Amino acid sequence: MDVTFLQVFGYFLAVVGSISFLPQIQKIYQSKSGAGVNFAMFITIDVITSLVSAFCIKQGLDYSNWLELIITNIQVLIIQLLSRYYLSQHRNLLLTLLFKTTTTVLLAGIPLEYLQLLLKCIFPIMIFNKISTTWQHYKMKSTGAMSGATLAMQGFQFSGRVFTAVMSGAADFIAPSAINAFFAYVYLFQFWVYGGGKALKAE
Repeated sequence: MDVTFLQVFGYFLAVVGSISFLPQIQKIYQSKSGAGVNFAMFITIDVITSLVSAFCIKQGLDYSNWLELIITNIQVLIIQLLSRYYLSQHRNLLLTLLFKTTTTVLLAGIPLEYLQLLLKCIFPIMIFNKISTTWQHYKMKSTGAMSGATLAMQGFQFSGRVFTAVMSGAADFIAPSAINAFFAYVYLFQFWVYGGGKALKAE
């Protein structure tokens, strides 16, 4: 497989990843409400994308491998801040900014080998969070404030990441990308089953 094709496909996935959370931001902004936002899920996404992007940068990988992670990270932060603001949770809003600043400084100074260890430790937490979110949707018979368009783009993005990881031999990224893709499609299925189909068309 031509490496140049993988790079181009990586750039394409970076574009998809860079806009995947825009529908979610638009949904929160238009409704002027943070009700139903799963903060635990977005905090987990924030931590994981921060760790992986720091790991990729320190390994010297091409920016097609980590650019969309940083952009996603910024969008996830915006989602949290907007939601906290519309919920009038101003103290939590400031704590979110403090947490983000602290983790950014810490990750910038952590050696590569410790980042690898942290990634291995965070992997089970990611799986637990996704399973618990799936169960929460099932119990509520609702996906809350999730955007169907965001879920669809996330599924496509991580499916593509599985392909690029396999073809480029980046074994460390295959399992996390596959799990993210699987649960994105699970959430999308739940979104549709629990009455989100009409909302998805509206988005």
